[in-house]
Amino acid sequence: MTKKIILHFDMNSYFASVEQQANPWLRGKPVGVVATMTSNGCIIASSREAKAVGIKTGCRVPEARQLYPGIILIEVDPSKYRSTSQRIFSICAEYTEAIETYSIDEAFLDLSGLVSSYEQAVQVARTIQRRIRDEVGEWLRCSMGVAPTRWLAKFASDTAPKGGVVVLTQNNLYSYLQGRDVEQAWGIAGATAARLSELGVTTLDQLARYPVSNIMSSLGIRGYHLWANVNGIELGGLEAKRPPKSIGHSHVLRRRTRDIRFYQSVIMRLCERTGRRLREQGLQAGGIYYQTRLEHRGSVGGSKKVHHPIISTTQIYRHVWEALGDELSRDIPNFFAVGLFRLQPQVNQLTLFNKRASMSTELSQALDEINSRYGEETIVRGPLLRLGQVHAPDRVGFRQSVEAEFNGIRELQYGKD
Repeated sequence: MTKKIILHFDMNSYFASVEQQANPWLRGKPVGVVATMTSNGCIIASSREAKAVGIKTGCRVPEARQLYPGIILIEVDPSKYRSTSQRIFSICAEYTEAIETYSIDEAFLDLSGLVSSYEQAVQVARTIQRRIRDEVGEWLRCSMGVAPTRWLAKFASDTAPKGGVVVLTQNNLYSYLQGRDVEQAWGIAGATAARLSELGVTTLDQLARYPVSNIMSSLGIRGYHLWANVNGIELGGLEAKRPPKSIGHSHVLRRRTRDIRFYQSVIMRLCERTGRRLREQGLQAGGIYYQTRLEHRGSVGGSKKVHHPIISTTQIYRHVWEALGDELSRDIPNFFAVGLFRLQPQVNQLTLFNKRASMSTELSQALDEINSRYGEETIVRGPLLRLGQVHAPDRVGFRQSVEAEFNGIRELQYGKD
């Protein structure tokens, strides 16, 4: 029987390290990457040097400046991180075809049958680390974990020294778990940790030794999953890529105005970014949600299912403006969110009753092709000509992320590095 060997890697301080790689002047200095360059913005990634002075992901700019007045702030640049990730993942693809991309900066590689021992897997891990430094950027580091299960491989890389490799097998597993707080484990947070504490389980080795029937009596099937994970029992293996449940973009406005055309432009850009992601994944939407936050009247928005599938930017924009346009003429907004749900693969079936929608979809796809080849917003719709790049910028998300919720639908907004 082929020995199961899974490798997981996680880039260290990814966004900030990419910025330091791109600009040598930033190297060795505390750097914080912010979602938007505002006085009370949120740091979504911090460099190794910033973390050393206490500035971590989720820290607000005023707090960061108190911790270290000389913190260097850089606005997030998603296209730069995506292109760097593509180069990293292309290196990984030379060692196995079985890859699960977990987020923009981490992935699982199934090396089963390709290497015969954990020692060989470590050699592959070290080779990938070296090639990332040599071929992508000398300032880029990643932690790696090697184990017989997907969960243990990620746990190993999560707890590995920065730039290090940790191997977990049945021979060293329980000694490695000894005394480690349960919240160090992937998938265990405050509420679950509190439930485990009620059972007298506060460390991972205690969880591994706890009678599985007793933990299931308290936590049900979730309890079995926790117990199996720390005992090295594989529950599923690498996950096939699944379509997202929703796609959306949001933006906090930096400018306050009563210029209705400005709002149309911001909403158009949000719709374009949302539609672009939808079409890139070959999906269509059966529902749309939208929200604005008004200066005097608070949050206004909603969601609805649609009869005709949504594919084009124009379709998205019409639904959003129809719902929010009147509200924006009565008050001053400071936030917009647009998103799509009920996603499914595109059905390239012509409609006899909605030729306008078909033409709109064809136009959107033509614009996508041009912008993919020559760069984002090489060609844009009219309303975007009057909108600067600081308004509704591109975003990039992680699996581990800060979530925004509106109308019962969650959108991943900011990455946790």
